[in-house]
Amino acid sequence: MKGFRLFTIGFFLGTILLSGCNNTAKPDEDQKEANPVINEKSNKTADETQSNQGTETIKNGVDEVLQSINALEQEVSVGEGSAKIQEIGKEISSTWDSIEKQVEEAYPDWYERIEKNLYPLIGESGNPEKDIKKINKLSKATKEDLQLFLEEVK
Repeated sequence: MKGFRLFTIGFFLGTILLSGCNNTAKPDEDQKEANPVINEKSNKTADETQSNQGTETIKNGVDEVLQSINALEQEVSVGEGSAKIQEIGKEISSTWDSIEKQVEEAYPDWYERIEKNLYPLIGESGNPEKDIKKINKLSKATKEDLQLFLEEVK
């Protein structure tokens, strides 16, 4: 009889101990439940960090587009061959493409404004019969829009 009692007590104690080992909650979840204020702050910090990285990517991309437009204006002013102008136009296009989606999502109004001049500029730079006056007009307007956009993003 004594052995049966020891076995039963041991069984219950073992069951209680093992039930504590089956806790599937992650430590982070416990902390979030325990202190929702900390959770809210950590989410904001992560969101702000991600937002800052996206903003930096946009700024860097816009700076590269501006540099390419400056290079295009220089080539046009010295009367370089159309192959070089076309090459710079492709460079502008690929640089803009790398940030286009982010700009469209974060700044839809600016996106539309910038593209009104940017895409015609890219198209004109690839045109075999280049209209230099049109390229100059479009590059000036695009640069103004991009610079104003950068001021707002900063």
